[in-house]
Amino acid sequence: MTDALQTELVSLLRRSAGLLDDTCAELKADVVSACDRINNPTYRVAVFGPFNYGKSTLLNALLGEKTLPMDLVPTTGAAITVKYGPEPCTQITHVDGAVQSEAGTASLQDFAVLDEQRRMREDVAGVEVYCPHPLLKLGLELMDLPGTDDREAQDALVQKQLLSADLVIQVLDGRKLMTLAERENLRDWLLDKGINTVIFVVNFLNLMEQADRQQVSVRLRFLAESFRSNLPAGVSNLYQVDALPALRARLKGDMAAATQSGLPALESALQAIGQQLGKGKPTEQTLPRLHAIAQAIPPVLQAQIDGLSISEPDPTDTRRVEVKKKAQALIQQGFDHSVTKMRTWLVPSNLQAHYRLGLARALKANTTQDWLSQTLQPAWSERQKSLVNWVHQACDFFDQPRPTDLFMGFSDTTKQRLEDAVESTEASSAAQENTQTTSKQQPSMAPVAIATGLGWILGGPLGAAVLAGTSHLVNQTGTRAPEAKPFSSRQPSSEPYSETSSTDFEQQADIYLTRFSEAALSAIATYESAAALVLRTKIAAPVETSSAARQAQINLLKNTRLELTELIEQISPVIG
Repeated sequence: MTDALQTELVSLLRRSAGLLDDTCAELKADVVSACDRINNPTYRVAVFGPFNYGKSTLLNALLGEKTLPMDLVPTTGAAITVKYGPEPCTQITHVDGAVQSEAGTASLQDFAVLDEQRRMREDVAGVEVYCPHPLLKLGLELMDLPGTDDREAQDALVQKQLLSADLVIQVLDGRKLMTLAERENLRDWLLDKGINTVIFVVNFLNLMEQADRQQVSVRLRFLAESFRSNLPAGVSNLYQVDALPALRARLKGDMAAATQSGLPALESALQAIGQQLGKGKPTEQTLPRLHAIAQAIPPVLQAQIDGLSISEPDPTDTRRVEVKKKAQALIQQGFDHSVTKMRTWLVPSNLQAHYRLGLARALKANTTQDWLSQTLQPAWSERQKSLVNWVHQACDFFDQPRPTDLFMGFSDTTKQRLEDAVESTEASSAAQENTQTTSKQQPSMAPVAIATGLGWILGGPLGAAVLAGTSHLVNQTGTRAPEAKPFSSRQPSSEPYSETSSTDFEQQADIYLTRFSEAALSAIATYESAAALVLRTKIAAPVETSSAARQAQINLLKNTRLELTELIEQISPVIG
């Protein structure tokens, strides 16, 4: 019953969002985000609370190491998402679309902490940390949020991120339990938005006298019983964890001290949640959020109905046409700028300067697919998103169908093919030394159509490199592969490594990056042609909307509003 209601509500919400006018862009974005999160395979756990409550320390204790920045003064200045990865690494996404990936987490000190004026960095759009932790491998994502009650910018960021969380861990200070601000945030930021998958974690009880701790424990039990949480069976909504002692115990490997800190109980709860991910997100958790956001839409639809009912269009008004023309020029300018930045990034020498050594090391360590998925693919995806977003804006603004998105698939076979390339190169080099021949075999190239798009098969000792791009088939037969530069002529590395076959690995990296550049540039050229049809949409002169057309739009808004209102009333008793 509830699953059917949720499916119907998602469909109606998406339809309603399409009817909202341009003044409701934020509400429309919230609707789309809420609907999209339901089918997201990851389960996002956000740690939330005021500054200096030990949120980062708690997460570090769960991870078993000092991964996230922590200090005696307020530190966290960005939303840091911790995901599973085979090796610790950090990925910084800048507001201009540039993506910076580095091994370890040292770069967090530069990009994810507050400055001396306790302000967030304005050039950082997102921060992701990858760790090989068992909890993360289950599909959980841990999100460390900036502290609240300090600056409006931080509060706005926290509220936005909480809407995307599947579970909220609200950290409390046992010495000042549930302040007025915390109660207001709990109501305004969470409960009013249908977020009731909340776990309370109380910190700093170890700093209190025994008598005071007993009194706080009574108040905590009352809090837990009075707050109704939609959590999986067997998971409590209240845990007492002394975050700093827990972290110290984990760093020392002292299991007895870790147990005394209360950390294992919280870990067990998160483990139970992670093990249920294969069953999908339960409707009783997601339906209240959709219900809450749905309640904001009928009044907006009614306002649009009222506006259409009392206003008459002026056929001589050219202002709307001028606005559209200006918007079209700005969108075209933004698209051209994104294309230029993408092409600059794709210059082979630029790609090689940034990625050669990383790919060479990955080839050497047999971790090529991990490198592709964590470094090159995210870098491409962010730039692709920046470029495609301009076209999507034009489609929405001019009510045009979206062209096929610019896409480059990263095949699962790429790792093995690149590694085969290295082995083939080494074997070829050995054979040439034995025969004492100086002739070089020209690599033959044959076209190949991959189900997902564009592909190349590089013959001979160079092996194979596979890339994909929607609806592209490139015939490269007979094309000469670029000769790799001598190792001595390349840019020096800040982290040199010395191995007998390092030059071979770097040659394969250069070849792969060159082919990647060619495929991407070809895909961009094709996408530009498709995008031009939207970006250069002809803007017609203003015409008077007929009474019949206006009435038809009013009827559509009325019917949608009525349908949504009836469904909201039907769902209300189900969620209580």
